[in-house]
Amino acid sequence: MEQQRRWDGDERFVGVSDAAAMLPAVRRLDEMMRTEGWVTEEPAAHLLPHLRRVPGWEVLGERLLDDGFYEVRARPEEGLEGIDVQRAVIRLLSVIAEPSFLVSQTGGNVYECVTGVLPDDHPRIFKSHGHLIRVIVTGE
Repeated sequence: MEQQRRWDGDERFVGVSDAAAMLPAVRRLDEMMRTEGWVTEEPAAHLLPHLRRVPGWEVLGERLLDDGFYEVRARPEEGLEGIDVQRAVIRLLSVIAEPSFLVSQTGGNVYECVTGVLPDDHPRIFKSHGHLIRVIVTGE
């Protein structure tokens, strides 16, 4: 059975470690994500102004969904493809990133993000809270 490469030029086919060192942070985020009322209200007031100011992006629409996701349709000003889109979306979302920040490409040009302040974050200025953001990249 032929081994699958992880990227162009991969000759090892396996990494150097697992990622268990990050599990405590992931578990803390998981615990807070399960806390009723942790996702904040009014993302259009708190997040949208920052997203609109990101160079190279145009926000075409936004709405708050019943599941707590703040869905944003956005278009990059230049034609991007593949990994360039991923990196550009992460740069877009980084303007609203808080101490805990996770982005996942969930299909095609859809990216979902959870970001928030956890109880043990330092310096802790605000009460623990979070945001769920879904970015749909469009060429419209």
